[in-house]
Amino acid sequence: MFEIKNGRPADLLALASEVDRLQRLATDLMLFADGHVNISKDAPVLDNWMRTSRSAACLTGTVWDHPTLPGAGRSIVTSDLYLLMEDTGVARTMSRWYRLGRPYGSKHSS
Repeated sequence: MFEIKNGRPADLLALASEVDRLQRLATDLMLFADGHVNISKDAPVLDNWMRTSRSAACLTGTVWDHPTLPGAGRSIVTSDLYLLMEDTGVARTMSRWYRLGRPYGSKHSS
């Protein structure tokens, strides 16, 4: 949500950042609709994940190699969930692609 004062957004940098994020999401969704899924090997891994919800669908789990969150093995709730492809092990949230690790409650392989 953006606050508008005197006919202008209060935080132009935040608005520009959100527009950029939405444009990247739109591009990924259009490419997906055309049959293309290009997920970087550097996409963060969301382990021990499960589908959850707040006012919008999202994922929660333990993230590794996140580009903006410090630490490893950190519990997170993702931004809004737009694509969940369990069969290929990937998800697209508002912010980024995730490679999916084990679903919540699954046993470790030995």
